[in-house]
Amino acid sequence: MISLKRIIIYGSLAPFFAMLTLLYILGVARYVTDFEENTCDMTYMFEYPQYVRISLKNDIEQKYLRFGLYAYGEGPRTENLRSMHFSGIPVLFIPGNAGSHEQVRSIASVSLRKSLKKKTPFHFDFFTVSFNKDYSALYGGVLMEQTVYVSHCIKAILALYKGKINNVVLIGHSMGGIVAKGALLLAPNMSASFASMIINLASPHTPSLILDSLFANYYYELEKQMYKIKDAGVKVVSIGGGPRDILVPAAQTFDHIADINVLSTSIPVVWKSTDHLSILWCKQLVFVIVRSLFDSVDHMMKPPQITSDPNLKMQSLSYHFLQHTSGKKLYHYAEKVRFEADGEWINVPQQYVWSNKNMIKKSSNIYLVVELFQKSDFLTIDAINLQNKDWLFVCSAFKKQGGKQICEWGWNLTNKTRLLPDPLYRSRKTIDLDLKKIKYPYITHAIVKITPDDLEKHLIVNFDSYFYNNRIESTKNRFLHPRYLFGFRGPNLIETVKGSVRYYITLPNIIDVITIELKSPNCLKHYAIVELLESSNIGSSQSEIFTNTDDGPKTLKIQTLYRRYNDTASLRLTLEPECIYTVNIQPGGIIDKISCRIRDRWPLLYMAIISLLLLFVSMRIHYNSDTLPTIAVTIILSFVFNVTYEMCIALCIIGISAIGVCCSVVFLGSVAHGIAVRFLARAITFSVTWSDWLLNGLNQLPLITTVFILSLIPTTCGALGVLISVFLYFLKLTRMYEDYLEDILMAPLQHFDWFKRLKIRIKSEENDGSISERIYDHLILFLLCCFTAIPAIPSVLVWAKNFSYDMRLSTEDPVLMISWIIIAACSNLGIVQISLNHKGYRSLILANILRFTSWVILSTTAAPRPSFYQWCMPPIIAAGITLVTLNSLIPHRQFS
Repeated sequence: MISLKRIIIYGSLAPFFAMLTLLYILGVARYVTDFEENTCDMTYMFEYPQYVRISLKNDIEQKYLRFGLYAYGEGPRTENLRSMHFSGIPVLFIPGNAGSHEQVRSIASVSLRKSLKKKTPFHFDFFTVSFNKDYSALYGGVLMEQTVYVSHCIKAILALYKGKINNVVLIGHSMGGIVAKGALLLAPNMSASFASMIINLASPHTPSLILDSLFANYYYELEKQMYKIKDAGVKVVSIGGGPRDILVPAAQTFDHIADINVLSTSIPVVWKSTDHLSILWCKQLVFVIVRSLFDSVDHMMKPPQITSDPNLKMQSLSYHFLQHTSGKKLYHYAEKVRFEADGEWINVPQQYVWSNKNMIKKSSNIYLVVELFQKSDFLTIDAINLQNKDWLFVCSAFKKQGGKQICEWGWNLTNKTRLLPDPLYRSRKTIDLDLKKIKYPYITHAIVKITPDDLEKHLIVNFDSYFYNNRIESTKNRFLHPRYLFGFRGPNLIETVKGSVRYYITLPNIIDVITIELKSPNCLKHYAIVELLESSNIGSSQSEIFTNTDDGPKTLKIQTLYRRYNDTASLRLTLEPECIYTVNIQPGGIIDKISCRIRDRWPLLYMAIISLLLLFVSMRIHYNSDTLPTIAVTIILSFVFNVTYEMCIALCIIGISAIGVCCSVVFLGSVAHGIAVRFLARAITFSVTWSDWLLNGLNQLPLITTVFILSLIPTTCGALGVLISVFLYFLKLTRMYEDYLEDILMAPLQHFDWFKRLKIRIKSEENDGSISERIYDHLILFLLCCFTAIPAIPSVLVWAKNFSYDMRLSTEDPVLMISWIIIAACSNLGIVQISLNHKGYRSLILANILRFTSWVILSTTAAPRPSFYQWCMPPIIAAGITLVTLNSLIPHRQFS
């Protein structure tokens, strides 16, 4: 099937591509396995969960038989739901792709228990939608159906409250978050004001796969209408799962219009990565979501509702998702606080560790005072086990008492502090105060307030005043040695100064992954917290804890930085001031780098594969001296578009696929034929023998086969027709191979001098392009059809899932359906073939058109959102196959 010359060429390149493939496989393995253990606590139901069906209007119920609306209840409360008595604040949960309406139970159960336990004067009514596990994540037609249905559900829910409530809270998981926004913006007769806030859990705001134009248009229209959500005062929170979520990576959860973009790894009191499903039941995260809902309620409204003030909503959401300072409930800090007259005032140095160890319990407040603007422009305060809510102030110390300067009152800065992840201590609060940005006039001191209750536990307060430029290190120019380009480790130490609590390290040379080691040569026991910050998204931080028994190396992968290459990630270190640390930062290893590239760029492989296959077809149509220039231009473009590695992997995938097809043709041809016979026998209730004869007859009459397949498309879907055509194309390859073997093996039996004639025959085949060359050409065309037909799979899945409701897939993309018809017709009629005439102007023009098209496809990989061009591949290939078919049908005029 392949000439000796090609075998030699492929064999010489095989080791190189084998190594690339192996590295890619190892990168995939690292990506899907290299993440922290799931440490989330499971959220359990308090009573048996029940779902009460909510009926919509009859015409809507008849139109959307596959979907359903339910109210969630537990125990005695279910009876109120059955009687359609709703008195709470409505929350609609929208499940994601192939999700279940039962996924609402974690958030709903925690909310219900909180309202009963706290005896709040209000509660939340949770509703959920059932989509019958449709494949909306890859198919635009069903996505729009779900969107319209959810809009009807929102109206039906509000109707239950008889005008007392005019909006709902929307919580969407995965594609449910996209449907939530679409229901407000794209559905007829809907308004963004029907929602008070939207909370998205692991929703792909930038999808990896867009396999039909309906899906692409959905996202385009959604983006055009997003301003309406802002104008209506709807607050949007997008929560990603972080490294554990390999289905929707962190970069895809970034929503440009969201008020808060955050990963679960950076949410205070959560600090855990969640996978795509555990984000729904992770107890730490579920509690934060529920608390943010309760703190967003306006108790003064009758009945209580989510506040209509966007600023108040933002305060609640920011407190719980970004800067949780103290307590489980939103605390409103007084801007000015007057200090107690009988308090004890203690002046502390610029760098100091204050502890209540061996201190006699006080009955009055203690005020730790540090002078500002004294040889410093930054102040870091790290408070361990400090429980009081108002604890940090700045003031003007102009009054004297007992020979000390004190403050009568101060401005409260507690709301600017944040919690740190620390498993050793229950509470660890910190602040990095930029003295140049303090807006209050005549400030002289910062004050830490300690109450008598705080003294009951071991309390530590670390003070660290410094010039910011002296505490910031950079990895710039540290990794210029060639060994770092390949991930080899080497000495790259940063040494801290004793007494320091805070250090910053910028990572301008690193956009994917780093490894960190942290040691202390002067402390037998040490403890440090390292946070990875990404400037493009303040909510995408990650943290690692280092101790003397666990000091690294530890790997941290940048999650969202690749979207904006001008941004620089950085590390923020919280250290023990009595220790000196050596920090060793290295670029990640080659496997880690590849795993990050796979995470961010694997969708580019589809366009790269199509581009290469189209290029191969063009080179087969007209191969001459232009082969080397074509290869050179392709290599140059792959470097320009930064897809060289993806192109190499795409070439490996094509090669492996070709080998797989060849092996299947040789060893599994009879199996495939048997499957086709049994399927045909079952479809038309014939015996296997009759079906075998019928199949052989259809093979000899491609026109009848084509008419049969094309007749299926109006009654089923075009995607099914093209998949059947691909299978029949495979059967055609098996027949061609059988004819090839028969031709070779039977020839020697007809002549005595068989060896000589066999040599002449094989040599002749290689010279004049006989059946072996045609098999090779059809192998390329078959692979092109196979990869082009990938977008047909979601359509067939949706059609099969909903076959009991409707035999015809009415929501199929018309652009793709036309493409499937063209590909199916040309492949089944046997008229799509590469002409044996590789010379002439017409072949040259056609080859150049295909080459240019291949390079255009390659250029789409460098687009800002390349996945939005994936759906264009089938129409482009359909047009290319049409040109190839016409070139083979129209007789050639020979040119000398």
